[in-house]
Amino acid sequence: MGSVPKSGLTSLLAPPALALFLVGMSMLAPSRSACAAEPGEEISELRRVLERAEESLPPAEATLGTHRETKPAFRGEPSTTRSTGSRGTTTDWTPYAGAFGHEEAAHLLHRAVIGPKWSEVETAATTGLSGTVDLLLAPRFPPSSPGAWATEPVPDTRGWPQAQIDSLIALYRERGDLLRLWWSEVMVDQQTSVTESMVLFWHDHFATGIDKVLFPQSMYIQNDLFRDYATGSFRELTRNVAYDPAMLLWLDGQYNRAGNVNENWARELLELFTLGVDHYTQDDVVAAARAFTGYYTTDGVTSAFNPAWHDNGYKVFLGQGGFWDGDDIIDIIFQQDETARFVCRKLYKWYVDEYPDDVLLDGLAQTLRDNDYQIAPVLRQIFLSEHFFDIDYRGSVIKDGVDHYAGLIRMLGMGPMLDLSDPEDNQSVFVTYSMFVYDQILFQPPNVAGWPGYRTWVNSYTLPWRKTLDVGLIDGIVLGYPITMQANVKALAQQFQDPNDPYQVVSDTAALFFGFQPTELVANRMLDELLQGAEPWEWNINDPNATQQLRALFRLTMRLPDFQLK
Repeated sequence: MGSVPKSGLTSLLAPPALALFLVGMSMLAPSRSACAAEPGEEISELRRVLERAEESLPPAEATLGTHRETKPAFRGEPSTTRSTGSRGTTTDWTPYAGAFGHEEAAHLLHRAVIGPKWSEVETAATTGLSGTVDLLLAPRFPPSSPGAWATEPVPDTRGWPQAQIDSLIALYRERGDLLRLWWSEVMVDQQTSVTESMVLFWHDHFATGIDKVLFPQSMYIQNDLFRDYATGSFRELTRNVAYDPAMLLWLDGQYNRAGNVNENWARELLELFTLGVDHYTQDDVVAAARAFTGYYTTDGVTSAFNPAWHDNGYKVFLGQGGFWDGDDIIDIIFQQDETARFVCRKLYKWYVDEYPDDVLLDGLAQTLRDNDYQIAPVLRQIFLSEHFFDIDYRGSVIKDGVDHYAGLIRMLGMGPMLDLSDPEDNQSVFVTYSMFVYDQILFQPPNVAGWPGYRTWVNSYTLPWRKTLDVGLIDGIVLGYPITMQANVKALAQQFQDPNDPYQVVSDTAALFFGFQPTELVANRMLDELLQGAEPWEWNINDPNATQQLRALFRLTMRLPDFQLK
C-alpha cells in the first residue's frame, strides 16, 4: 500500500457513531503506518469526549453524516437521464469568437469569481478572454491559516475531569465559528481567481459537516486540501479525501474493520462522489467497504492504517477481481467513463446552467479523461466556449448564499474595512447571521449530499433576508442597527466607464450586480431611480446629491429579481 495522502480535519460538534473515533495520542501515526495493538483504552476515552459533545446537539444534527438517516433526493436530473438538447443555440464547445467587452467580462467573472469587482471587469475587458481565463486558472499562494490551533493535534484527554473536557468542546465550537469567518475573509480578499469558487464546489461535492466531525482542525485541513487540488486532479483529490481525517470521522471510515464492515464511505463514494446511482451494485459497495478497512485517525489531523483491521481477502469490484485495497478501488473507479461524466455534470451546473445535454457532457468528459482527470482543462474549455457566452445562459444561475455575503462585500470593494477576527464584532455577527438566514452555513452542509442548490436558494424565508441584509451594506444599517460596514457608492461609480453618463452608470451597474443586461423596462426603472426626477443631462457624479442618488439606484438594483441571478 502507498503512503497516506494529505489528510484533513473537521470541526465542531459530534454525534453518536463518532463516539468511537480517536485512538489516542500514544498510538498516533503521522502516515499510514502499522499499529502494534488495538488502542482500546484510548477509544473509550475519546468516546467520553465525543458523547459529551453529542449531548448538546439538537437531535436532527446528531445524524448528519450517516447515510441511512440522510439518503438524499436527486439534485436536478438523475445521472442516468439523457436530455434531448440544450435550450440555447449552441450545442458543442466551439471556441467563442465574438466581442469580449465589459458585459462579457462581467458574465465570465460572475461565474468564475465569488463577487467580482468592477476593477476586475475593467482589467478583463482590456486583457481579453484568453488572457483572463489564464489569470483565473493561474496557481495562487495559499492564504494564511486562521491560527496555530488549526493544525494542532487533539490532546490526549485521559485523566481530564469532565469540566475540562466540556471546556475543550466549547473551545472547539468557538474555533469552528472563527473558521467560518476566516474562510469568508479569504473569499473577500482573494485575487482574480477561480480557486475559492472551486474550494466551495469541492466542499459541496465532498460535503462534510463540523457538527459531527467536532474538530475545527480537521475541517481546516480538509479545506486546505480542497484548495491544493482546486483545479488539479479529481482522481488524486478523491484519493486524498478517502483518507482525510474529517471524512474518516464524517462517514465512519474510522470504524470500518475486517469482519465489521461500515459501508457509509463506500456508498457515498460511489453514489455521490464519483459514479452516481445505477452505475454500481450493492455488491460493489460491500467490496469497496472491505477494501477501505483499517484506516483511522488518532488525533484529528493525521490518518493511519492498521493492517490488523484490514480485510485482505479477494474482492470483486465493478467486475474486476483482486486483493484490492482503497487505492485500488479509486483506480478502478477512475477507469469508468461515467466518473468523468458525473463530475462534469456538476461542474456544468455550477458554472453554466442547471440542465446540460448529452453532447455537451460527452465533450467535457472526454476533455477530463484526455487530461488525466485534471479539472483546469475542463474549466478552460467551458470559459472559452461560445456555449458559455450564449445569451440564453446569461443570468441562468441562481446566486447561492455565499454570493450574497462574501461575494457582495467583495464586489462592493469593502474588503479593506472587513475584520472578522473577533466573532463578537458586529461585522462578524453580520457575516455569521447572513450564513444562517441565507441557508448556507460554511462547514455545515445540510447532509452528505451537500446543498440542494438551484431554486432552493430563493424562497419565502431567504429572499426577504437577502433584500434586507444586502441593502444593509449600502446603508450601513440593518433593521436600525449600525454594522460598521457601508459601501462607498460614489467611489464605486467613479470607476465606471463614464460616471457622468447616467445611461452608462445604469449599464455598468447592471453588469456589476447581475453579470448581464436587464430588459429595457428594468433599465428604464433603474435610470428613473438614479435621476430621482431630474433630466438625464442634469446628472453629475460630483453633485452633492449624487451619493444619495447612487444609493437609491443600488438599493433598487439589489431588490430586483435580476439580482438573484448571475
